[in-house]
Amino acid sequence: MKQTTVTVLRAAAAWTGQGSEVISPAEIHVVAGRIDWIGRTGERPLPEGAVLRDLGNQWLLPGFIDAHLHLWGLDHAEPAALWGWPLSYRAAYAIADLGQMLQHGITAVRCLGGPLGPSLARAVRQGLVPGPHVVAAGEFICPRAGTWDHAAFPQEWVEGLGMYADGADACRQRVRERIRQGADFIKVAGSVGEHTDLLRPWGNDPAHLRLAYSDGELAVLVEESHRNGLRVAIHAIGEPSVRQALDHGVDSIEHGHGIGDETARRLADSGAILVPTLSLPVLRAKHPVPEVAAGWQRHRDAQQASMQHVLRHGVRIAAGTDFTGPPFSPHGPSPMEMEILVEAGMTAEQALTACIVTGAEVLGLQDRIGRLALGFDADLVALAGDPRAQISLVRQVGFVMKGGAVMRDDAPAR
Repeated sequence: MKQTTVTVLRAAAAWTGQGSEVISPAEIHVVAGRIDWIGRTGERPLPEGAVLRDLGNQWLLPGFIDAHLHLWGLDHAEPAALWGWPLSYRAAYAIADLGQMLQHGITAVRCLGGPLGPSLARAVRQGLVPGPHVVAAGEFICPRAGTWDHAAFPQEWVEGLGMYADGADACRQRVRERIRQGADFIKVAGSVGEHTDLLRPWGNDPAHLRLAYSDGELAVLVEESHRNGLRVAIHAIGEPSVRQALDHGVDSIEHGHGIGDETARRLADSGAILVPTLSLPVLRAKHPVPEVAAGWQRHRDAQQASMQHVLRHGVRIAAGTDFTGPPFSPHGPSPMEMEILVEAGMTAEQALTACIVTGAEVLGLQDRIGRLALGFDADLVALAGDPRAQISLVRQVGFVMKGGAVMRDDAPAR
């Protein structure tokens, strides 16, 4: 019988994702892609024939999770790429994005809308391409003239997306179509800007947005999704949209800014997870078109104000970026979201928890990833030091393992 190879990782310390637990010095044994043992170095004999990787003074953590992005396979520097590039080429582009994310320590992602997500998730799951775990919604569900239906898009192309759902029956049908297409959860429209807004999905001004769906339509979307065991994520900015989402039992609020203290309290009491996506406005506020940059700055200001309310009330937060592709939101530097969460008032450990632990929960993978624990997937990153003391270390990834396979190792094995 062939003997199973054991990979042994040693490091200065390991933050396990289980509260504030730190093991130092740390040793992890990996067998068949999972954690077979974790403890202090030397507490267990080195298995015969083990492959040893001594990471020296680095710290081990569970792999990073981006709980909100879009695997569109696009370069937005080409204005017509969204509707002009063939899906086959976009898929190849997205596969390269997945590889790039692994290099930054991102071992799981949630794709919040787009035609490629379910197929990419399946390809990664079957080992056809290397990449983070992918949990995908498939295409958005949106009414005509709703959140993602911009007048600048060719009408024939938009019709072909299968995104539109107007009325209760159409909403129920779209949910069932997504299930047939392999969606892991459902992404729906909540708020929308004016049809002439440059930033239509977010709106030029977060204080002046309207509801995309009626109460009756949203109720059907949530009921049909939950009846089939799928969670619902909603694009919701501003008081009316977040309150409507809470009224109907939506599972995660995406963006969620532009709210006051009372709505933040309701959000905390509901148990829904907020994914505030702070990184996107930070990057897009540098847009070369002044009107566009100003709109994103307004959203950034609203996010900062709302974060004070949600942190005061203990809202559960997962870290997601809303990145879609270069030049203003390239896939890869997602760990920056943790740095911005700290700037917004979180402690470094709270930001790590939002990214890793709550991130795993909002993906529905909390029994497999998000912790360094016996039986969990060997999804690991190693950093140059303790990120709880210096959160910027999350950008200094020197080692990445996903499912027991080494994806990055800046130092030779010893």
